[in-house]
Amino acid sequence: MHDLGWMFLGLLIVILLIVTFIRRRGRRKTERQIIESQQLVNSALRVAVQSLEPFKVKMPTDLTTEIVANIWGHNVMAFELILENQGRADLQQITSHLDQALSDYAKTHGLRAFGMQKEPLLVTDAWYDNVQGDLHLDIAHVTNAQTLAYLRDLARLNQPAF
Repeated sequence: MHDLGWMFLGLLIVILLIVTFIRRRGRRKTERQIIESQQLVNSALRVAVQSLEPFKVKMPTDLTTEIVANIWGHNVMAFELILENQGRADLQQITSHLDQALSDYAKTHGLRAFGMQKEPLLVTDAWYDNVQGDLHLDIAHVTNAQTLAYLRDLARLNQPAF
């Protein structure tokens, strides 16, 4: 009976090692996907943000984004860009211009969206920081089901309350 206990313990340790290895491998794959997506979004924004010059947005010398908070779950390809500006232009116009520039970039570079989503890159939110006045833009790169679900969640959240 003593040998059976050691075999069970050994088997349990082997199973835990295998599960740990698989989870780490999956996490690394997700991290690589996020980095690749973020680099693509940064490249697209370096071109697209130039369409915002008429809105008194200061062009950044080093444009980089940050991943949107992970409250939406893993593998959501959504990134935030913060831009300095010298005025408060209409956010709807800014969003519209940037969406068009991102769409043009996607067509030029042959980017495709996941599933039935039409545009692979789009602005999901825009707002001004009331303290520093910076313009915050959230951009989604629709490459997977999780990001598409994120867009659906945002659409539901933005529905008017009755």
